[in-house]
Amino acid sequence: MKKLISISYVLIAFIFLSQKLFSQSNQTDSTIHPRLVSDKSERVGKIIVTIVGFENNEGDCRFALNNSEELHEREDTVFIGLVLPIKNDTVVVEFDSLNYGWYAIKVLHDENQNSELDTDFLGIPSERYGYSNNASGWFGPPSWEKAKFLLNQEVMKIEIEVD
Repeated sequence: MKKLISISYVLIAFIFLSQKLFSQSNQTDSTIHPRLVSDKSERVGKIIVTIVGFENNEGDCRFALNNSEELHEREDTVFIGLVLPIKNDTVVVEFDSLNYGWYAIKVLHDENQNSELDTDFLGIPSERYGYSNNASGWFGPPSWEKAKFLLNQEVMKIEIEVD
């Protein structure tokens, strides 16, 4: 009789534990397979940037695409930096295969090709420049928060006007 009671307890414990194990595996299926849900961080898109407002075709357009606030705030490095020719007072540049995420753009019309933003004696820029979202700042460049945009589609078109 004791043996029968012991076997009964073992069977009840097995049934209880197996139900608990199966119910947990069913509940955690979605966390075990997170790829079943679309993961936008691994998706890529294309950005087509059109820069307008150049007064002439002289010099170059200095272009910086940044993917973080840290890079946006720095002057000595960028995520992608380009020196582009100006044609018909416009510049068009395309980026394929960029990961979805936050970006910001800075552009400068470097008319005299000295690789810097020229200013007058008061520190006011004498060359035209622009930022994504056509953002502007008081007494300096606009913040990352003002200039950033979210790439979250296959093709994104952006227009920046240099002032």
